[in-house]
Amino acid sequence: MISAVTVQKQLKAIGASFPFFGKAEIDELPKIMVEGEEIQHIITGRYEGGYATLCATNFRILLVDKKILFLTVEDVRYDMIAELDYGHQFWGATIHIRSFSKDLKFQCYSKEKLRNFTNFIQQRVMELRQHHLQPQMTDAVTAMPIPVQTFNEPDNQLTPDQAASLVPITREKWHKANPIPKAVNPYVQSPLLTRKRVGRYNPS
Repeated sequence: MISAVTVQKQLKAIGASFPFFGKAEIDELPKIMVEGEEIQHIITGRYEGGYATLCATNFRILLVDKKILFLTVEDVRYDMIAELDYGHQFWGATIHIRSFSKDLKFQCYSKEKLRNFTNFIQQRVMELRQHHLQPQMTDAVTAMPIPVQTFNEPDNQLTPDQAASLVPITREKWHKANPIPKAVNPYVQSPLLTRKRVGRYNPS
């Protein structure tokens, strides 16, 4: 948890003010955010549950919906986002965030704010993915064997007759060196009855 004064300072730093609409959700942010977490973008709008506030911090995305009788908080980590879609219409814009466990669609009347919000999320996702891929690429390059080429191999001098005996160059020699295996006829029936002579005193 952080203090309400810290939240107000962060909102003032990004030029966000909510005198009436969204004030209940802002009052919940100090109870949700952790130490070192900073608000980067914040917007108000609608989702499937009604009006809510969508907040993007340096750690995650927070959806806060505070009503009189209930509270809804959804947490979406940047490294868990699988797909991010943005679209705007004549009246407002929409962002669609798909993660491995959540599917969030949020509408906002301010196209510019939602567009900046989307750009920030895209930047954070790309930064985290590059950060995770860089050690893997480094390990793969380190583990890759480096071929060693030597030039001190003995030079075996062969006569033309010896080379011709090793490398078949005619059709007959080629087929002789590489015989074609005979195909087995699958329709030929093999004998299923085995005859064995049994002694008089050895019935087994």
